[in-house]
Amino acid sequence: MKRAGTALLCLLWACSGTITDLADDDDDVPDADPSSPDADPEAPDATAQGSPDAGPDVTMLSPLEQELFETINAERVAMGLGAVELRSDLNCAAARHSLDIGATQTCTHTGSDGSSPSTRVQDCSGSGWSGEIVACGQGTPRSAVDAWIGSPGHNAIMFTPGQRYIGVAMYNNFWTAIFDQ
Repeated sequence: MKRAGTALLCLLWACSGTITDLADDDDDVPDADPSSPDADPEAPDATAQGSPDAGPDVTMLSPLEQELFETINAERVAMGLGAVELRSDLNCAAARHSLDIGATQTCTHTGSDGSSPSTRVQDCSGSGWSGEIVACGQGTPRSAVDAWIGSPGHNAIMFTPGQRYIGVAMYNNFWTAIFDQ
């Protein structure tokens, strides 16, 4: 578990029901410079999801979350991969997680209530997920995606050819993208 203070990355991959944490403390992704505009801790709350119990759907992305979704798809298409589609259960799970980790300032895949990506998806009436990536402290969708691109484990999840669905969220510069095939 890492406390936010600088930009961090975290990822989780579901493989045949097994969760493997591919992130390590020696990740080659640079931390955000606290003096840069990307690391503005006073940035307004860009989450339009509301309470994590609200059950957000795909029509409720904030402008920054929409930009995150579009940036991920632009990068996938540029690599010759299919675009991913928003799915409401994944959006709900991502929103709950970003709200939780953004409020607690903790960069992790385990919710403050002990939840995992799997339980969050199930709690949002979903049944499947294939990988979750989290960025903590990046101030823009572009900087979050660039950090994921620069990290081999995050890159592998975001650019898995079979990914078909995604949920995205951001709260307090804590970004979550959760995928399913």
